[in-house]
Amino acid sequence: ALAVLGLNLSVRLPVAGGVVAVAAVAVALIAVRPLVPQGTLTAQRGLPSVILTRGLAAASFFGAEVYLPYLLVERYSFTPTFAGLTLTGGAVAWAAGSAVQGRLGERLDHRRAVRIGAALVLAAIALVLVTTVLGWPAVVAIAAWVLAGGGMGLMYARLSVMTLGLSSKQNEGFNSSAMSISDSLGGALSLATTGIVFSAFTTAGALAASFAGVFALTAVIAAAVVVVAPRVAAPQASARPGRGRSKG
Repeated sequence: ALAVLGLNLSVRLPVAGGVVAVAAVAVALIAVRPLVPQGTLTAQRGLPSVILTRGLAAASFFGAEVYLPYLLVERYSFTPTFAGLTLTGGAVAWAAGSAVQGRLGERLDHRRAVRIGAALVLAAIALVLVTTVLGWPAVVAIAAWVLAGGGMGLMYARLSVMTLGLSSKQNEGFNSSAMSISDSLGGALSLATTGIVFSAFTTAGALAASFAGVFALTAVIAAAVVVVAPRVAAPQASARPGRGRSKG
């Protein structure tokens, strides 16, 4: 928590801000290691990658989402209320995606659901980035965010199920907590980092570049989700409960 606070405050330090930001991220990652299954930060196959995917997905989606209404207000002259409805569309799509994956059940295996969801989120953020850079109509960004919501709906519920499925009775409490911590920390670090990026470009007097920088960063994070997603399936030899830390 202190590391995330330091990351947020680093933007107010014009001289040593960059050093403080890097140090804050390093401290956060070091501090979180005992709170997640071993191998999470190195994307080991199985439960560690499930936990990491959850954090990266939260970082990419929520890091981009908070700037979308601002983009619509500043670049397309939307009213705040109308711009906020875009987020409602994403939320409805999230619910719809969750319902679809629930109805498909075993016909859509966990790994495929996570991979499809990750690809949809990456495609959506990339579309928002291109819309920002090329000045495409706002409807493209709005439609893209509906796509992103659907992708999150597909993979978020499956990641929760996989966390419990790869846990034993002895460590399911620890693993569930690790998933929540990864979720929260990923979002918090992303919001702090995108704030630094946005402020850096805004200081230079280029608001369009500020939005582009934010969406480029979250697109990179979303690409990392696509890379890690295939590793959420446990290895054949260890696809049994109890591979996480044995803490309650």
